[in-house]
Amino acid sequence: MLQFGRFVRELSSRRSRHLVFLIHVWLCAPFLVLWLRDDRVREVLGDATIDQLQPVVGLTMVYLALRTVLAWKDSEGLPWEYIFPPIDVALISLILFISHRGPMSNITLLFFLPMVAASGSLNVRWALAVGFMVVLGTAISTVAALGHQVSVSGPITADILREEKLNVFFRLYFLVILSSLMAYQARIAAELRERLGVAADRNRIAMDMHDGVQGHLITIASQLELIGHVAPRDGDRAAEISREGREMARQAADELRFLVQRLRAPALADGFVPALRQYAHNICERSGLRLTFEVHGDPRPLEPEVENVLFRIAQESLNNVMKHAGASEVSVCVSFDRERASLQIEDNGKGFQPEACADGCVGLASMRERAERQHGNLVIDSAPSKGTTVSATFAA
Repeated sequence: MLQFGRFVRELSSRRSRHLVFLIHVWLCAPFLVLWLRDDRVREVLGDATIDQLQPVVGLTMVYLALRTVLAWKDSEGLPWEYIFPPIDVALISLILFISHRGPMSNITLLFFLPMVAASGSLNVRWALAVGFMVVLGTAISTVAALGHQVSVSGPITADILREEKLNVFFRLYFLVILSSLMAYQARIAAELRERLGVAADRNRIAMDMHDGVQGHLITIASQLELIGHVAPRDGDRAAEISREGREMARQAADELRFLVQRLRAPALADGFVPALRQYAHNICERSGLRLTFEVHGDPRPLEPEVENVLFRIAQESLNNVMKHAGASEVSVCVSFDRERASLQIEDNGKGFQPEACADGCVGLASMRERAERQHGNLVIDSAPSKGTTVSATFAA
């Protein structure tokens, strides 16, 4: 289940988009080799030109292989939409320049690939810049092609030159139009992604407020009403309910503080781990629990949904320790490695039999459901007199 969840999340990752793009490029690569071996092409270009093109095509294949290896190894850090399009344009332009074909060659169609890659950056200026590189490379190869035609065939008649100029102008003009269209699509995609991100954040915040703070406030309101009925005849019971209400209010305040931290801009926010550390510190300090908080690996931002589930699991686990475990110590450990992020909460309390309350413990069932929805794995290890350990693992 964990591996499947990782696969689902990677479908839209930078690494996956790069690999999908390269698959399409590799599907075109065999035709470049066949183009060199075609009898008609060899006749038109000549053996000398073919000999010059073969090492360039070989270099292109090596470049694609190296790029594929880099894409496979690097999950998120490779800004391929900015690094590779200029190299692609340079290689395609070089092939056109050596073959003296210019925009009249089908090889010109390969220019669409770096233009698509640049538009994937969702940066309008960069998409336009790569489009300009394409037009410039095509223009240079066109001048070389016309110059070669004059040197080989002698003076060109006015009609032929006029026809060539029209075809060349149209293809260059079409590349300019395509560049503009790609830049526009990049802008639309960027705006759409931003709107979807805002909508997802709103939905997540609404769910967090409904599941957490709103539930606390409803409970507090019920306790205050109960105090009004109980106080005249049972002062001790009213005082106990009052203490429970104060603790519930503090938990609601802690949760609101956590949510506000997560809403701050990434450049200003302290991050998920410090926010979780503060929450655990607050609840353990009020409960008289000794807290050990550890972080292993290099902390990094996780998907907002995963961070929310980790927080909910920590919240439920710490509440269970405070209310039921009879513990004096609790440890919270957050770990990061290249593929996973995990949370472990361990206490020295009285423990219990997880199998005995598999169906009756709403809190434990809720933790499992939350973890499964994000394709994570939750393990609860406990036994009477041996404490309890809650471990949650997610693909990072």
